[in-house]
Parts: sequence; structure tokens; C-alpha cells
Amino acid sequence: MPEKRKFVNVSLAILEEDFELAYSVLIDYDFLGMEEALDKIILSFEEKNWNEEVKNDLITRLNEVLPNSVKIIKEEVLEEKNWIEEWEKNTEPIKISENICITPEWKKDQIDANIKVIINPKMSFGTGQHATTKLMAQFIEKIIHPDQVWIDAGTGTGVLAILAAKMGAQKIYAFDNDEWSFENALENAELNKVADKIDIKLSTIEEYDFPKADVIVANMFLNLIIISLNKFYKSLCETKGKLLVSGILIYDRDKLLSKAKEAGFILKNEAQEDEWCAFLFVAS
Repeated sequence: MPEKRKFVNVSLAILEEDFELAYSVLIDYDFLGMEEALDKIILSFEEKNWNEEVKNDLITRLNEVLPNSVKIIKEEVLEEKNWIEEWEKNTEPIKISENICITPEWKKDQIDANIKVIINPKMSFGTGQHATTKLMAQFIEKIIHPDQVWIDAGTGTGVLAILAAKMGAQKIYAFDNDEWSFENALENAELNKVADKIDIKLSTIEEYDFPKADVIVANMFLNLIIISLNKFYKSLCETKGKLLVSGILIYDRDKLLSKAKEAGFILKNEAQEDEWCAFLFVAS
């Protein structure tokens, strides 16, 4: 019987004003997922990728670049079985609108919705529970038209690509740089019977060859969005296409808007839930 994989959730005390600088350091580490909270960032590692050397290196580098002190406030080891059990126990169907619901497979028969997006998450982001996913899904419902070509940058579980496919998008190109997310997105596309409409690749955003598109959705960290704005614009400029962006904390709003304007985007709409923002831009 194969040995169960173990994971470590590492909670870092970091002031929200320092998040952006922290990302420039964290991006170099081999973590599976990241969650932001008030003055806290939680990283999920496979246990084999988290040890005293990595811990000390991470804290040293963060404290070299951040103006405020960083410390680890919690380390929690989880077995793979525990992770799955926690999801099955705590993950509930999420109503996005009157027509759309995102649900785990084991609760799909408990809900009544015209469009059910069935997501069996692993360690990737985007189950409908997080405000950024909900905001993006609500925007998708408002702007989607049949026969469009979409790109889902940083697809995670594949939830947004699957929703676009179920709502009539002709073709969706999706990618993620995390192997677990990539495999999970493939599984979820099959589960929702839309695998023929979604081309999913394992790729970084820097390496991904963006085709011409009508819509790009990017639910990612601020620094990744900013460095990718020119690539997004090149993909959308011919169609005067739309860019949906989320994963942005309220205090980063003005910075994103400024950078998007420099890249050639016009802000058309925005929404907010809790401390998170989502934006709809059009390529000028």
C-alpha cells in the first residue's frame, strides 16, 4: 500500500501592506497553494519540501526585504486522508447566482440550479468558496457570449474555464504551473463533460503562448498579473477583448488600475467582496 503523502500548512505573520514585497520572495519556493488573510499568509507545502533549511532561508529572505518583521506563527502537518476528509466535511455548494452553483461531486444532487459546476478539489485554488472565485464567476455570467474564445490564466481547479464552457464559450485555453492543479483541472473538465472544449496545459505564465482571444480571466497574485498585462493585451487587442482580473486586495486597487491603463486597458466595471476586488477591463 503506497505511503500517504503529508502536507504542511505554514502560517506567516505578514502585514497586508507588505504582501506585494513578500510575493517577490515567496514565488521562489516550491509550495502547492497560498491563502491570504488579515495580516497573514498561509502556504501549503508537501512535507518533503519543508524543512529547517527551507524555513530558515524563507524567514531570512523575507526579513531582508520587508520593512516589518516576519515570523512563523503556526505549522500544521496534515495527511492526505485528512485533507480529503476535511474537504468532504466542510465544502458546501456555493450559489453564485440564481442560475449557477459550484458544488463538490458528493453534494451535486442536493442542489437545484440550471448550471452546476462540479469541482472535486485537491490542493488548488478555486472551489467557489473563495471570494475571488465567486466574483469572477459572477462577472463571467454577465459578459459571456456564444462562440467566444477564452483563456483561463492560472486555472487552479479549472472552475472558471468549466463555467465558461458550460455557458457556451466555443473554446477555452487554460493553464497552470502547478502539476496538481493541472491534473485536477483535467479531472474536473472530464467530470463536467466539457473536456473537448478546454485545452489545459502545464505551463508558467511566462512560457505560455497566448493565442488570440475574446476574453482572458486571471485570478492570480497581483505581481503575476502586472508582469503579464502586456501579454494579455497582445492576445486581446485585435478583438478589443475583455480582461477579467481578481485576486486583488482592496489596498492594491489603485496600483493595478494604473498598470492596466499603461498597458492599454480601459476599466469598465469592478466588484468587491470582503477585502477582495475583481475588475473588468477592455483592450482599447
